[in-house]
Amino acid sequence: MASASSSPCEEQLQCSICLDGFTEPVSTPCGHNYCKHCITGYWDRSTLIQCPLCKKKFRKQPQLQVNTEFRDILKHFNHMKVNGDEDRAKPGEVPCDICVDLKLKAKKTCMVCLASYCQPHLEPHHRVKTLKKHQLIEPVSNLEDRVCKKHDKMLEFFCDVDQKCVCFMCLKDNHASHLAVPLEQAFRDKKGLLSRVTSKIKIIENTKSRNIQEIKCLVERTKKESEKELADIAQEFNALLLALQRSQAELMEKIQKKQKAAQREAEDVVTELEQEVSELRRRRSECEELLQTEDHLSFLQSCSTLCIYKNLVQSNMPIDLSDFSQQSSVGMVKEAVAKMGSLLRHQMEMISHEARLSNDWEGPAAEEIRRDDFYEEVWNPPKDKLMMIQQNDAVDVTLDAHTAYTKLVVSEDGKQLRFDEGLPPPDPFSPQKGFQYQPFILGTEGFSSGRFYYEVQVGGTGCWVLGVVKKSIGKFVSHFPNPEQGGWTFLKLNNTKSQSQDEYFPGTCSRSPLSLRQRPQKVGVFVDYEKGEVSFYDVDARTLIYSYSGCAFIETPSAVKSFFYYIAGISFGNRPKLYPFLGAFSNEGNSDTMLLITPVAHAI
Repeated sequence: MASASSSPCEEQLQCSICLDGFTEPVSTPCGHNYCKHCITGYWDRSTLIQCPLCKKKFRKQPQLQVNTEFRDILKHFNHMKVNGDEDRAKPGEVPCDICVDLKLKAKKTCMVCLASYCQPHLEPHHRVKTLKKHQLIEPVSNLEDRVCKKHDKMLEFFCDVDQKCVCFMCLKDNHASHLAVPLEQAFRDKKGLLSRVTSKIKIIENTKSRNIQEIKCLVERTKKESEKELADIAQEFNALLLALQRSQAELMEKIQKKQKAAQREAEDVVTELEQEVSELRRRRSECEELLQTEDHLSFLQSCSTLCIYKNLVQSNMPIDLSDFSQQSSVGMVKEAVAKMGSLLRHQMEMISHEARLSNDWEGPAAEEIRRDDFYEEVWNPPKDKLMMIQQNDAVDVTLDAHTAYTKLVVSEDGKQLRFDEGLPPPDPFSPQKGFQYQPFILGTEGFSSGRFYYEVQVGGTGCWVLGVVKKSIGKFVSHFPNPEQGGWTFLKLNNTKSQSQDEYFPGTCSRSPLSLRQRPQKVGVFVDYEKGEVSFYDVDARTLIYSYSGCAFIETPSAVKSFFYYIAGISFGNRPKLYPFLGAFSNEGNSDTMLLITPVAHAI
């Protein structure tokens, strides 16, 4: 049935059987209307031919014809209904302010009348001359927001100073001295600005999208590389296991062959000994039988023919049983396996921590390695990069007293350096082996490859310098060596303005001083010759103070020099040695400065 809210006209245009609009409407003899297929279907299912509404019975099924006039009326009504539904304001749409009962959808909003109109009510604005001048815009629902609350006038201007919309009365009131432009112009300007901002946002968005894709591709490539790396590592370990298994099989095969050969030799010896024992028993029986006779002549004749003594001498030869024993290889195997296991374990731990440090990741402290059947020594893995350097690259540095400045005092063991102001200055006319003008000294041993590290106790208030230099700087250097001259150093000076404040410089005091949180008491010097790096560490704080990178350790001779070396048949050594370099000197009353080369302690 039709809903209660439907109009009576709509109810009359619905079939009482299907409760929907008529399709091919027909009329029964009693005057009621039905859909043709609805009434014929009703009669086909029923035993009686009667009207569903008034229950009037018919003798036979009437011949029904479509009511064409009624059908046309239905079509016209449905067309009007569809048009009315399309123009009706739906939720969220702007309704017409003039419509009373049925609110139609607004087509335009008048900015002068401050009202929204549907198409029929908008007709006067297209016809009346005075209304044609009104400004019409697309329908808007918030007309109250377009009116100045103070002057009750339309907002027609935009104030650039206050960044707000104002009416023309506001320009004479609070915004008299402000720059204001019409809304259309402000709209175009803001729209252009927003368009440019949108373009920039789009560029940034595209850039970040590309970054996302690149990161995803990098992650995917890294994943594939990791999978390949894992496969290669597994292959290497499998090859190692196969090699160990082959070595085990070969060793066991050799031991078994040796055991079988010794067994065959022992069996041959046992057979021979058994034959000799049988022969000895026979001769012993003859001797016992001969001992029973009392005939002197027969005894002597029989005794001379037995050859007893010769056989006794040959049968009593000692047998070396060590020829049949097999030397045990278990001890050697255990010792070799223990050494290989310890070395392998150490190398794997180093690889693992190198992988962590290469990603600048400092994980939690590694657990103490447990002792098992094969490893007797416990190895503590490094917890940071400095500890790894201390464990693997520490060298024993001794100072060369022959290279020292005359006011430097070197201890007998070559580990302690002290500046003594009371010593006489160098004689300029007498030849000196050490540095002539500055209180510097070199280490006894130089390094031309690999990595090395040493530590110096620098506490106190004195001034000092330390690092590494090439020996080519010479003994007549009159200032602190810099990288261009073949010296990579780190030095401490007293601030001339504030005696309580120290200043630290990389290489030369002409640069700005470094900013350190605390005064270092022990400084570690690390050199990686192959990578061209020189780093200085605060050992107690376990932090990096300063680092040189890309150092030109390896010298490349000029083309002319290389040609002359080639002609002369001289091999040019292009890997000069780097020597530990220390210096201690007096500055503003610090007459006794001491440096001490300390053994490298492996932090736990």
